[in-house]
Amino acid sequence: MMTKCSMFRAAGITVVMAVALSGVMAGSAYAAYDDMDAVSLSKKLVGKDYAAGEETISKGFDASGMNYYVYKMLDYKMPRALNDQFNMNKPLINSLSNVIEGDVLFFGKDNKPSSSGIYIGNDKIVMASKSKDAVVTYSVNTFRSEFIGARRILSANDQVRAKLVLEAQKYLGTPYVFGAKYGQTQTFDCSSFMKWIFAKNDISLPRVSKDQALEGKLVSKSNLDTGDLVFFTTKDSNGKIGHVGMYIGDGMMVHTYGEGGVKYSTIDSGWWKDHYVTARRVIN
Repeated sequence: MMTKCSMFRAAGITVVMAVALSGVMAGSAYAAYDDMDAVSLSKKLVGKDYAAGEETISKGFDASGMNYYVYKMLDYKMPRALNDQFNMNKPLINSLSNVIEGDVLFFGKDNKPSSSGIYIGNDKIVMASKSKDAVVTYSVNTFRSEFIGARRILSANDQVRAKLVLEAQKYLGTPYVFGAKYGQTQTFDCSSFMKWIFAKNDISLPRVSKDQALEGKLVSKSNLDTGDLVFFTTKDSNGKIGHVGMYIGDGMMVHTYGEGGVKYSTIDSGWWKDHYVTARRVIN
């Protein structure tokens, strides 16, 4: 079962967050995906069947079942029934202009929900739709007149994790240049990339990886969380830290190194597993 250390504690996702910022995404086969945050766990369900009363990938989902499944995978407790989800003891967001990735949006009349979806950013929601007989992506505007509120399920730290992954995603494929000048985004090296995406989320890091490895607090590889910095030796670092990436869950990191520039890579096999050194948590 996926824990928070595998999407938001990812990743998967989903967010989003996956989000979420474990079991849903595994191995290097997912290295090409551009939505490895916890919020995006809901995106992975798009195309799955709609099924009344169900909450599993094999049988399908109804609206509340999809919410229940996604947040159970992220290790959050959520009621199963739609009305109970709407009345959860979580912050209530009354305006669509204030929703963020990972919020659960409810639609209906007179504070009685009839449907819901998970907000994934860019005015989009993922919803298990009875009329479409599938999990689909909708524009929020489709249901704007029926909006009755949203619940913010994700913790403040999980929101930061989702934003970090979403920020990193913007630069997939950006070329790698050793010693790239910090402050521009046409090229990155590993540490300038980390410094840039964390700075965009009001977290200040030193410029080089060996100094970044002294920030925050030590975290073991078995307890990695999305947003943790992971450090490695390289063929040119003489056994010392020479590379940094950001863990995004499910044994994956986002980083930049060599051909292909900014990319996803596994840290559980191959080169990066063999050259892993340590990790630091800089999200308070």
